[in-house]
Amino acid sequence: MKIKHATINSQVSTSLPLAEDDLDLPHNVAFVIGIQIAQVIVDRIHADVGSAANILQLAVIQHMGLEMKINKLARSPTGFNGATTVTVGTIDLGVYSPPVISPQLFKVIDEVSPYNGILGKPWIGKINGNTFATH
Repeated sequence: MKIKHATINSQVSTSLPLAEDDLDLPHNVAFVIGIQIAQVIVDRIHADVGSAANILQLAVIQHMGLEMKINKLARSPTGFNGATTVTVGTIDLGVYSPPVISPQLFKVIDEVSPYNGILGKPWIGKINGNTFATH
C-alpha cells in the first residue's frame, strides 16, 4: 500500500504569546510540539508519555473543518489530578511524523487548556518515540 504525504493547507495556532522566561527553559518542562494532523499543522501539542489517550480540542477540529466526522459519544475521562471532563466524542485522524504516518483515535474535548491537544501513549508507542527532554 502506497501512502501519499498530505498537503499542508492550514495551521492551527493559539494566541498565547511566549513569555520571556520560556526562551530559557529547563529540561523538566512539558514537551510541546507542532505536528501535522490530517491536512493541518497543529502547534502547541503536548507529547505526554503519561497520557493513556490522544486528545484534541474541539476548536482545532472545527478549524480543520472536520466537526462532522466526530463520532458523538460522551465519556468522562479522569486526569492525573482526579478532575473529570466530558468528551464531545472521538475522531480518527492521521498523524504525520515522517517516516511514520499513523492513524490515531483522538478524544475530542471542549475545555480551556494551554494545549491544542495531547499525543499520548498510543501515538508515542506507534512511532517508538522518546519524550525525554535530554534526548
